[in-house]
Amino acid sequence: MRARILTLLTIGLLAITAPVALAADPPRPAFGGPLDGAQEVPPVVTAASGEATVVISPDNSTIWYVVEYSGLSGAALAAHIHTGAAGVVGGVILPLTVSASPMVGTLTAANFTASGAITTFAEAVAAIKAGATYVNVHTAANPGGEIRGQVLAKGNAHFVALDGAQEVPAVTTAATGSGWVVVSTGGNTITYFVAYSGLSGAAAASHIHLGAVGVVGGVMLPLVVGPSPMTGTLTSADLTPTGSVTDFAGAVAAIEAGSTYVNIHTAANPGGEIRGQIGGLAAPAPTVSPTVPPTSTVAPSAEAAGLGSWLVLLAFGAALAALILPRHRRDVRERATGGARPGCR
Repeated sequence: MRARILTLLTIGLLAITAPVALAADPPRPAFGGPLDGAQEVPPVVTAASGEATVVISPDNSTIWYVVEYSGLSGAALAAHIHTGAAGVVGGVILPLTVSASPMVGTLTAANFTASGAITTFAEAVAAIKAGATYVNVHTAANPGGEIRGQVLAKGNAHFVALDGAQEVPAVTTAATGSGWVVVSTGGNTITYFVAYSGLSGAAAASHIHLGAVGVVGGVMLPLVVGPSPMTGTLTSADLTPTGSVTDFAGAVAAIEAGSTYVNIHTAANPGGEIRGQIGGLAAPAPTVSPTVPPTSTVAPSAEAAGLGSWLVLLAFGAALAALILPRHRRDVRERATGGARPGCR
């Protein structure tokens, strides 16, 4: 009986000292690519350019997009996802919300318009995945489209949810944020989208840091700071080596391993006001508004989840100890007195 109880105690102590595993939010395939006048049919001579990123939910029910642009001949009047291969003019199947760059939005079956062979939202999703659609931005000078870009496989999107609880030490703040980083196919670029709200003041700096959950790490890649949302593209020229990361390939590997986080710094919190592990927590995607971050319940911080697990394990160990130690002490006393209990004759 004593051996069985000691075995249980050993198992409990091993559980207490074992590291708590934290599930990562898996990356999601991203699609998109550059936009320019040369891809229009016929080509348009323009200094404008852009970049589109499209991510599809695992159940194929939702499409999230971010379209950046600059240099248009005038205001963007309309933007759409069209059906059509490269060099082919196709009909509109999904509208994009027009705004100043970046244009950000969420699409579902309610937004779908049938065109040609594409008669359902499911077929639209399949066409995007097959590279048979393109993004087009229209202006008054070029009503047929001034810049266009084929929507092709782009890489993997790793989501991030930011809050003060993930800072080390934790920061009490109403601010939150969410977004993604997309590691391109081949790992040559990282495209990011980070939306935020509720900061105590203007964002003073923002970076991708090297570091696991609950660890303060060095700056690895800078984000361009500005009003929400912050968007941009990073290459090896942007890398600052830190810790075990000495090159851009190492930075990509760290992101894919869940060993990096996004941090947004303010004057009141120079060490960071909100932080989020990249790929460590599930996050909502962009909403229609380009200046308001996604609104949904953010999963509890990994630190909090880990602490809860530790408390449960500690309680288990304490209960085992309370059960075993009195019996163990009595056995020791009996052995010391030759098997007789103290006070017995």
